[in-house]
Amino acid sequence: QRCIHAKADLAATIMMGGFLGALFVAKANKMADKTPLFKAKATPIDPKTKKPLPLPEWTLRPYIDVGHELGWITRSGRDVAAVLRDYRNYVHPEKERSHGVTLNPHDSSMFWSVTKSLTLQLLS
Repeated sequence: QRCIHAKADLAATIMMGGFLGALFVAKANKMADKTPLFKAKATPIDPKTKKPLPLPEWTLRPYIDVGHELGWITRSGRDVAAVLRDYRNYVHPEKERSHGVTLNPHDSSMFWSVTKSLTLQLLS
C-alpha cells in the first residue's frame, strides 16, 4: 500500500506478486500430506528425471496452476493471478524496456484489488 500511495507502481506490483507467491508457499507448507501437490496435472516435472520438481524449485506459475487444480483459487482467480505474475516479471528492467511497459496508479490499484481477492481465496 505504501508503494501505491507513493506512486511506485512497478514496485507495488512486484511486491504484490511476491506476496502472492509467499501465500502459495505457506499454504503448501501447511499441508500435512503434500501428495496432492505432486499428483496434480499442473505439477512441474524435472525434464531430466521425469519426476516432480521439489517444492523449493517451483515458481509462481505452477503454484497458481496447482492451486487452482486443488481448489485453492477459482478459475478466474487463476487467470488474473497469471496476469499479475506476468506484470510482476517486469522486475527485470530489460523486459520492461523491450515491452515498453509503464505501469500507472490505475494499474497498481487494479492489481491491489486482485491481490486482496486472491488473498481471501488462499486464506479460506
